[in-house]
Amino acid sequence: MSIHSAVAAGALVILMLTFGPRLVVAAPLLALVGWSRVRLRDHTVPQVLAGGVLGALIAATVFGALR
Repeated sequence: MSIHSAVAAGALVILMLTFGPRLVVAAPLLALVGWSRVRLRDHTVPQVLAGGVLGALIAATVFGALR
């Protein structure tokens, strides 16, 4: 699982929860992080996707509960 993708997705979720949904325009940056992990042959596409989903879910759950 890609921790880089998890952190990027989690950070975006926290920013969106804090500053609103207009930050969804930063979502393509997640694709760049994922692409770089696959391009460097550090991860496969499913590993990048799994990291992104898990990071977003954990960030939404934890940060949402703390708000």
